[in-house]
Amino acid sequence: MANRVVPMIHVPDVRATVDWYESIGFAVDQTYGDESGGLSFAILSFGASQVMFNAGGQPSAHHRREVDLYVYTNNVDDLYTSLKDRVDIEAQPHDTFYGMRELIIRDLNRFWITFGETSAFEKLMNGVRQSDTEVVRAALEGGDLKPETLTAALAMASLSDNQNAGIQELLKQAGAVAAADVDAETLQSYVGKYTGPPGLEFNVTLEDGRLCAALGSQLPLSLLAVDQTTFRPLAFESLGIATFNVEAGRTTGCTIKHGDSSTLQLKRVEESA
Repeated sequence: MANRVVPMIHVPDVRATVDWYESIGFAVDQTYGDESGGLSFAILSFGASQVMFNAGGQPSAHHRREVDLYVYTNNVDDLYTSLKDRVDIEAQPHDTFYGMRELIIRDLNRFWITFGETSAFEKLMNGVRQSDTEVVRAALEGGDLKPETLTAALAMASLSDNQNAGIQELLKQAGAVAAADVDAETLQSYVGKYTGPPGLEFNVTLEDGRLCAALGSQLPLSLLAVDQTTFRPLAFESLGIATFNVEAGRTTGCTIKHGDSSTLQLKRVEESA
């Protein structure tokens, strides 16, 4: 038997739990009864994965329970359409910065279930990284790609490691435009260390002519120019946007914005002579 991990979740009512999971598309593989004629244990499957339910769990009204289930699938939006009127939706289908499109629901015991599939952005960027014209073509035909996504893909396809003239042409035909052109002197003026809330450090470097940034000791990410002062991560969508604050020709700080709700103001650390 191949090595694998199957989660076991203790629930207040195994029979009710089995019925609920069957109603959203899980299949019952095995069940075991108890002395009272009910169910004490069950194994259910979704595709190639399984989950076990055992008796003895306690109900909870907490925002998060002790266990979440993450289910990989290929039809997040279709699932949402079929489930939205029958289950408790925690988060509607949305794209994450780490390349997944996710739907989050709660089961009858208040555990979270996240259904995830590779996002359109990640499918496109994977095709570019692999220099696979057909994968790129399929991603473009799938639609739902933002203009900035097409621009990021074109920038990626123009890098020496991923350069592919055919893919670049496909992207341009789909509406991709070149990223803003920022000269080397301006890029160099943004290089340095920026600090904000206690413990937060934002390090900006210039590597092979491309501006890069990292939080603390994390690996630096290549940045894509939106305009002369604003940049976003090249290979990640919705991770944030950094705008450098320039006063009288001198870079004094940086504003990092995540979506519409989170904005950080950072101050540039002046280098000692």
